[in-house]
Amino acid sequence: MVQTSVCLGVGIYSIPEAARLLRTKPGAVRRWLDDERPVVKRLFDPSEATISFLELMELHFIKMFRSEGISLQTIRRAAAAASQKFHTDYPFAVRRFDTDGRSIFATLAREAELKRADAVLVEDLRRGQYVFDQIMRPFFRKLEYGDRDEVRRFWPMEPKGRIVLDPERKFGKPIDAETGVPTKSIYDAVMAGGGQDYQTVAEWLDVPVPAVQCAVRFEESLAP
Repeated sequence: MVQTSVCLGVGIYSIPEAARLLRTKPGAVRRWLDDERPVVKRLFDPSEATISFLELMELHFIKMFRSEGISLQTIRRAAAAASQKFHTDYPFAVRRFDTDGRSIFATLAREAELKRADAVLVEDLRRGQYVFDQIMRPFFRKLEYGDRDEVRRFWPMEPKGRIVLDPERKFGKPIDAETGVPTKSIYDAVMAGGGQDYQTVAEWLDVPVPAVQCAVRFEESLAP
C-alpha cells in the first residue's frame, strides 16, 4: 500500500483515474506502464496500481503520440534519447522537451537513415516531427514548469484557467484553482438528487458560480 507521506507533493492516481484523465482505456495505460520495456519510469512499486503526477504527464505525451499512429517502439526510442540528453527519468515532462523534442525525432530519423534502418521506422520518426509541431505545441501552453524545469502544474482546459492539476494540492486531483475544491465534488453536487442549479451548488460549496460551470464542463469532457 502506498504511504500518504510518500505521495505528498508528487500526486497519486489510480490506473482507472489516470485513464479517465487521459481519456483512454485503463488497459492502454497498463500496457504503457507494464510493457517488458516500459516507456515511463515508475516512482511507486510497480505492483502498486498507482502513478505519480510526473508519470501522468509522461503518459499524456505517450497517449498523444499513440493517438496519431506513432508506434510504441518509436516513442520508446525518443524517450530514451531525451532522457539521456536531458539527464532525467521524465524526459517528456521537462521544459527542454518543449524546445528540443522535435530535433530529437529529426536526429533519430537521420541516424536510422544512415544505418539503413527499417523504412517504416524512419517514416514513423518523421511523422513524430509533424505530430510534435501540430499536436504537441498547443499542449505545452497548458504546462507550468518549476525551478527544476519539470512540470509542476497542468491546466487541462486553458492556461492559468480555473481547473488545475497540482501535485502540491489535493494529491494532484483536478481542482478549482481558486478554491481548491475538487471538480468531481462540484460535479457530483450538481448531479445530486436529479440535478441542482449552479447557484445552489455554489452556495453549498462556497465557490463562485464560474467554478461550478467550469467544473461541470471539465468533468463532462472526460465522459467516455
